[in-house]
Amino acid sequence: MSVRRFVLGCALAGACTGIQPVLEDMPEVVAEDEDVPGGRSLHGRPLQLAAVTDTWVNLTVLADGMIAVHGPGVLALAPAGFGQLETKPAWLREWPQWPGAMGGRWPDDVFVTAQWALTRTGVEFAVWRWRNRAWAKWRIPGAPLRFDFYSDYAVGHDGAILGLRGFAGPGIGEDPDVLRAMQARDPDLRTTIDVLAGGGPPPWPPLPPGREGLQLAAFADGTMVVLRRESSLQRWSPGAGEWADLPALPGHAPGVNGGESAVMVGRDPARLYVHRCVEKDRPVLERLTAGAWRPVALPPGGCVRSLAEAPDGTLWLVNDRGLYRRAPGSDSAPWEEVPLAPVDAPGKPVATLDGSPLPPQGPEPVRARQVVALDRGEVWVVAELGSGDGGSSREVVLTNRTVLAPLVLRSAGRSPGG
Repeated sequence: MSVRRFVLGCALAGACTGIQPVLEDMPEVVAEDEDVPGGRSLHGRPLQLAAVTDTWVNLTVLADGMIAVHGPGVLALAPAGFGQLETKPAWLREWPQWPGAMGGRWPDDVFVTAQWALTRTGVEFAVWRWRNRAWAKWRIPGAPLRFDFYSDYAVGHDGAILGLRGFAGPGIGEDPDVLRAMQARDPDLRTTIDVLAGGGPPPWPPLPPGREGLQLAAFADGTMVVLRRESSLQRWSPGAGEWADLPALPGHAPGVNGGESAVMVGRDPARLYVHRCVEKDRPVLERLTAGAWRPVALPPGGCVRSLAEAPDGTLWLVNDRGLYRRAPGSDSAPWEEVPLAPVDAPGKPVATLDGSPLPPQGPEPVRARQVVALDRGEVWVVAELGSGDGGSSREVVLTNRTVLAPLVLRSAGRSPGG
């Protein structure tokens, strides 16, 4: 099972009422001489070690541009544009065990979706929200239990925090047509986009009945696109009375790795990218332009693990062979490999309880797993640390932002710190 599939199956987020977090819960901004907001470009700067963890983590860009590094027992934050990653024990109070999708604006309106329980009928998800200086489980008002979580989060063009209310889709033996009929009778059983904070009543119409929503993209002009199970995409444009189906992805079944759907990436609704593996180790990348999907050449390697588009149109890609970059321009432009130098990460364990081998002394190889691209050429990467033989769960976070000292982030049960 891929990390993305596992994480989607292991998390989602929530809210309740209470007092505002006190000043100690706010991240401190560390002044730096080199990283000045709004000016200096980070293009071409080497990646540096920002953090090392003893578990898997994911990167999320929050609504205000803050960078969140989050995983089991781990939460670290870096201010938008410049400054250091920081973590505090207070931020992990009641942090869900298996966090997944994250979104919102720190600290007042941050939501996390997480696995809540494993039952005879499958995995149950719930939403947590930061309140009363701790994370609290939150019920979506009026949502049936099976629909009581968000599968993705986005920021509207007006700054509103949006949640894509997912649901545990049809299981083995359940007929999708029966689900659609149920949704037609009861709109509460549909995939829904909720305004969670900072916005007025939604101007968009309800989504049509169908499979669960997996991804939500909101754009500067107010357009929204939803990716649903079985790789169908629907778009709403401001002023439209209904959602429009985007062209079907050409001639390929949904991805095969555990039945994964496609993954949607893009900063412009007229230039969306979708990647998937149409069969084992056979990746496909397509771009929506002029109302049609067009193939985009890929670098050598297996399935795409992560894809990001920078504001200037530069594409960053991670596959089984490494990290790649492609300059803005033609879809046939060549990809440039971005080698990752071995890392001598601090915080190596001095003993293991299960008898597994200790990591070697000195620098260790890294393998990119996730990439995030921001403005000014800023890049963040999550990479697996070690030889890739499955004997290590440690990961590192790399960035071309100036790093004064890397954090050592220890998962639940150990003290987080640097």
